[in-house]
Amino acid sequence: MSFSIAYSEQRPPADIAPWIACFWQIVGCGAPGHSLMHRVLPDGCADLVFDIADARHGGCTPADIVGPMSSANVFELRHAIEMVGVRLRPGAIAAFTGVPGGCLLDSSVSLADLPQPLRMSSQRLAECANPQARFQLLADACRRRLASLSKPDPVVGYAIAKWCHADTSSLPTVSVVTRDIGLSERAFERRFVAHVGLTPVHYRRLSRFRGVLRLYCEGVRDWAGLAAATGFSDQSHLVREFGTFAGLTPTAWATAQTGPAGFLQDGAITTL
Repeated sequence: MSFSIAYSEQRPPADIAPWIACFWQIVGCGAPGHSLMHRVLPDGCADLVFDIADARHGGCTPADIVGPMSSANVFELRHAIEMVGVRLRPGAIAAFTGVPGGCLLDSSVSLADLPQPLRMSSQRLAECANPQARFQLLADACRRRLASLSKPDPVVGYAIAKWCHADTSSLPTVSVVTRDIGLSERAFERRFVAHVGLTPVHYRRLSRFRGVLRLYCEGVRDWAGLAAATGFSDQSHLVREFGTFAGLTPTAWATAQTGPAGFLQDGAITTL
């Protein structure tokens, strides 16, 4: 095989789980001249990303925080790949980084450039003997950062909880959620964007889309049935949302999933 790759996730310790969805690792090796194109789908989360392979070879690639995405990004994977990351739950990015979530939408910045930089580097992580040791270092660094923070915004947390149910066929509308929490839709949107990066409408649509992905990964292959089960008006509606969030039709995405770079960051670990 010209290229092999493995992706794995690990749950965080319970004390930081309200903020951290998971730790993750990507390890791969490709033959010279070969590469893979990996499509990362939006999930409402932000990620701290550390390039271990680059650090091992004396590179100066900084550790970055990648903000929430409004649509898919495609990355080229080549040569030796070894990356680890921390996935922040939706709503955690502003408090964790000191930067409003909307400012990090569809962008990335060096961890060193944050108002409160995280004291962790790819070089230090590369010195660890195994992934568990790296995850422990990352957990300790996150724990130090979170010690001075209040709990996640309860209003935003209430809305996210309403929109991340396994049954996406009955997600409440934004107007229903704002009625429940006693805010105007405009005031709620400003608060939600500041903490999450996405608008409430976009996040609710994304949650419904992620519901389709979860059912697909559980073995459901009937797109019309998936559309009906997850609250889409019909299969055409589902196809349009796939175009928005994945940049592909459902069948094209499913075909791409059969390749070596077809892993999906999600499962039952991340919030959405």
